Amino acid sequence: MSNKKGNLTLKDLAKIVGVSPATASLALADDPRVSAKTKEMVEEAARRLNYVPNEIGRSLRAKRAETIALIFPNTPHNAFSHPYFVELLEGVTEVLVQKGFHLLVSTAPTEQNEQAAYDKIMRNRRADGIILWPASINDSNISRIVESGFPVVYLGKWHHNDVITVERDDYGGAYLATEHLLQAGRRRIAHITGPMEFQVSIDRLDGYRKALEDYKVLYDPSLVVTADYTMESGVAAVHELIGRGIPFDGLFSSNDRMAIGAMKALGAAGISIPDEVAIVGCDNIEMASMTVPALTTIHQSLRTIGTVAATKIIDLLSGQEVGDKQTIIPAELIVRESSRVN
Repeated sequence: MSNKKGNLTLKDLAKIVGVSPATASLALADDPRVSAKTKEMVEEAARRLNYVPNEIGRSLRAKRAETIALIFPNTPHNAFSHPYFVELLEGVTEVLVQKGFHLLVSTAPTEQNEQAAYDKIMRNRRADGIILWPASINDSNISRIVESGFPVVYLGKWHHNDVITVERDDYGGAYLATEHLLQAGRRRIAHITGPMEFQVSIDRLDGYRKALEDYKVLYDPSLVVTADYTMESGVAAVHELIGRGIPFDGLFSSNDRMAIGAMKALGAAGISIPDEVAIVGCDNIEMASMTVPALTTIHQSLRTIGTVAATKIIDLLSGQEVGDKQTIIPAELIVRESSRVN
């Protein structure tokens, strides 16, 4: 029996295992009245059939955890290493503390661990709702969670308008960054992308390409290098660009860490910033203002994203109007010395 369309009911699951729907519900809720063997049978069948309840049962609804889960899915780098993680956390906790909710932070090193963590949170009602950081577009767990019926606010773009989202304007930010370089007279603008299985990388590449198009500058794929958002990969990307022997006078990096790595590599190669190559990063991490020269970047308030997302999930749980289902937090260009016009 397939659950691809979410049509496997608790009654179906109970019938397959050979228990009553009430027992199946209690087993999934980790109720002590159900034997360990029965729990194991129900949980194993639920895992095998990808069963996630479309609605939280009445018995569970009455027992609120007063907790919101902030979930960071499997990513190529640990969420806690992001310099702006604290900013997001501050925005979320500010609202939750005010509303009397606890925060549960969940990370998982692999997609398999991730699925187990999600199922625990949803089936065992460890949290009343989820704020979900974007994962790879290939991550099958994300669709399952977002469309499960469990209260979720997704921190990114989603393809269904009925899903509640809060997102950065990654496309608009990339456009602003590239336009700034174009207005500074740069015409050979390189771009360091993040991994292309992430929507943020796709959107920032699209914003870069659109700005070039609007300024009648031909897109040159040989000026684009894919990296992994680390500083080291920014260094490697510049080495690759230089190795290709294609001249460039501007560079837009999909995040500040890679931009700082790029600046290091350009400096080591004796290339002057911004005279020979002007650079713009993205994220406005604290380190961006401390580099020499200071890094021009795109600011997107993760604190605001956290505040808006937490407010939406609380309103959703309280049965109040959520307002706009989709919220886009605008990007802002922060101009510093790495791209100044002489």
